[in-house]
Amino acid sequence: MSGRVWLGLFFLLFGFGFLLHQGNIIDLSQILSVWWPVILIIIGIIQLFNRTYSSTVSGFVFLLVGVFFSVNQWFDLNLIAYFWPLIFIFIGIVIIFTRFKRGKTPHTGENLNTFVLFSGTEIKSQSKNFQGGSVVSILGGAEIDLRDAVIAEGASLDFTSVLGGVSIIVPENVHVELSGIPILGGWEDKTRNLVKKEDAVVLKLNCITVLGGAEIRN
Repeated sequence: MSGRVWLGLFFLLFGFGFLLHQGNIIDLSQILSVWWPVILIIIGIIQLFNRTYSSTVSGFVFLLVGVFFSVNQWFDLNLIAYFWPLIFIFIGIVIIFTRFKRGKTPHTGENLNTFVLFSGTEIKSQSKNFQGGSVVSILGGAEIDLRDAVIAEGASLDFTSVLGGVSIIVPENVHVELSGIPILGGWEDKTRNLVKKEDAVVLKLNCITVLGGAEIRN
């Protein structure tokens, strides 16, 4: 199943759980206080099912954090005392070894896959046959400029923003179709319909925003 199906099933289960809570059949708040790390694990599994490099990296991050807190709760360990020091060490390593480039990074391939963590990136695509890809931004920002790219019919771009932002600039002859689920976040379509829909190329954007945002413009 695709990542969107897994995400849909997750919200269905949460909805049914809330209904059972309202009917005094289960105590959802108590269940969530114990099992909330499973939510991170589920998000990680959703990302892994996308089967792209960027989503695989972010999927492993969510899985590791979810497993960390799960083990800490289930076995009554005091691992939480080591969590934040490890986070600061990890952030320090990322800052030291991340190379910050001025200007926009060129892209010419058919698929665009990028992962941003605690940093920012600007990508300018000049692809002659842009098929889509995956963009993941966690505590960072990403700007994807597709104005010089030739968008293929049926192209689909997945982007995930967690405590970050994504900006996508599309050509004027492209009609954007947005779908996805905002989780304490959102997206804004600022594109102008400069050509008739039947004459435009359709670009499908699948969005997941968690305490983050996205902007699409031309």
